[in-house]
Amino acid sequence: MKQATLNHFKELFQNILTDSGLEDREVLSEALRIREGGDLVDQALGDRDQHLELKLQGRQGFFLKKVSVALEKIENGTFGCCEECDADISLPRLMARPTATLCINCKEEQESSEQHIIYQKRSHTHGLGLKSSNSNVISLQFTDNSGDNKKGLTGVQTH
Repeated sequence: MKQATLNHFKELFQNILTDSGLEDREVLSEALRIREGGDLVDQALGDRDQHLELKLQGRQGFFLKKVSVALEKIENGTFGCCEECDADISLPRLMARPTATLCINCKEEQESSEQHIIYQKRSHTHGLGLKSSNSNVISLQFTDNSGDNKKGLTGVQTH
């Protein structure tokens, strides 16, 4: 990667760290400020606001850590190298996401494997031995007047 490009990213990351320093302290002090007075609704809204502010603070901290790591990579000459396959991360990808640590191919592969795992965890039939060619079609059983169970109607299951 050209030195001018590295200097651009270094300046960008340093500006992010510099600009966020004051904002971090202000947001944290606001989030931790004790809210007094008001009725139960006001207190509940205050608690919700405090929770959201702390959550945003956590995300900001996570991002700033990524920025610091990127600056370290610039210093040690590994900025722009994929952590998975050691290929160069394309400049358009770095311009869009300067803290990227994976090339687009490795990132797509990672996301693909994560989606598969998430599907398995969310699937209510996973591992239950249920087999169906169409999970939206179910068979309905009914009992006639004689008390015998009869398999008959087929319906479409809606969620």
